[in-house]
Amino acid sequence: MNNSILSVNEIRAHINNWWVILLLGFIFFAMGFIVMANPLESYVALAIFFAASMLVSGIFQIVFSIANREEVEGWGWQLALGIMETIIGLILIFNLGITLAILPFYVGFWLLFRSFALIGFSFELKNYKVMSWGYYLVFGILLALFAWLIILRPVFGGITIITWTAIAFIIAGTAHIMLSFRLKKINNRIVKVEKALE
Repeated sequence: MNNSILSVNEIRAHINNWWVILLLGFIFFAMGFIVMANPLESYVALAIFFAASMLVSGIFQIVFSIANREEVEGWGWQLALGIMETIIGLILIFNLGITLAILPFYVGFWLLFRSFALIGFSFELKNYKVMSWGYYLVFGILLALFAWLIILRPVFGGITIITWTAIAFIIAGTAHIMLSFRLKKINNRIVKVEKALE
């Protein structure tokens, strides 16, 4: 019985702020389509846009992890990811010269960290017997593959990097949006069970 209560509490901790994951998903998704729709835009514009997006994403990740710190054992990893994204976002914004030179590596490694987080979360969902955990695993693996393509092939030039980046953002956005709706649905079920037990 205690194990069941613990599982419910851990699930609730993940879904308390499901809207943050949804917002991140929309940000990633929008970023992907904006980049895809404007492949010939300035590389500088992509660098500024990416730096600002990473900064916002890092702040939201910090808020999400701190809000769930008392219930989730691994909240520190999410906090570390948020802090890392925030610091890198600030560095990118204030050092555009460096950003332009090594943007593909920033994008690639950042998306790689995102893919690891998504893969890890898919296994957490598997532990909670969530049927669709495999979708998130597939999205995480796809995101990791695109991240490696960006890291290993920066010589393709700006347009290729922009295209791969756009595809990776769309994958990340889709996965985050799907995950947020799944967490919202689980939250609704838990609320119904709690009301029935009252």
